[in-house]
Amino acid sequence: MVTGRFAPTPSGRLHLGNILCAMLAYLSARSQGGRFLLRIEDLDVPRCPRALAEQALADLRWLGFTWDEEPVYQSQQGEIYQRYLKKLEERGLVYPCFCTRAELHACAAPNLGDTQYVYSGRCAHLSPQEAAEKARTRRPAMRLRVPDEEVAFEDGLFGHQQENLARDCGDFVLRRSDGLFGYQLAVVVDDALSGVTEVVRGADQLDSTPRQL
Repeated sequence: MVTGRFAPTPSGRLHLGNILCAMLAYLSARSQGGRFLLRIEDLDVPRCPRALAEQALADLRWLGFTWDEEPVYQSQQGEIYQRYLKKLEERGLVYPCFCTRAELHACAAPNLGDTQYVYSGRCAHLSPQEAAEKARTRRPAMRLRVPDEEVAFEDGLFGHQQENLARDCGDFVLRRSDGLFGYQLAVVVDDALSGVTEVVRGADQLDSTPRQL
């Protein structure tokens, strides 16, 4: 069964772009006799007060949207995300990164624009002893080791998409140094556990798809 979802970040009131995305996801799922789910992506709790999440729910109900399960709040999923991060750690697929923001900019590989940098892998090969020493003075972020291979998919609007994560993205963060879980981890865990089969999202999230795959 097709399962779609709408997953707003309640850092402000819903805007027309949000509503368009919700409508497309909703109509696509319903037209195929599928399920439609709602997820509140409030990982960054200080930026996403519960009052704005409740306002978003009220706005969606007023517009006539219905969903088939109780909404999932990412701010309440921390133990689940930690469990899956631990599984990745046990498989040697994540490592601690101690880079500051300034160091990331200074040692980044050629960037893809003014704000998007490819991580150079500076901390990827630290020994356990070196990591333990650095952890005495700085809490690390946790990065996923990406494969040096092409990841391809078919987008319903933009067609064939392909990216080499090692070259075009680099190892990316799954948990920040302040303890907040990264979007790329949370969205994958939530979509998998909810059985999501169809994702409608803005074009600005197109380059996230290879990472999530």
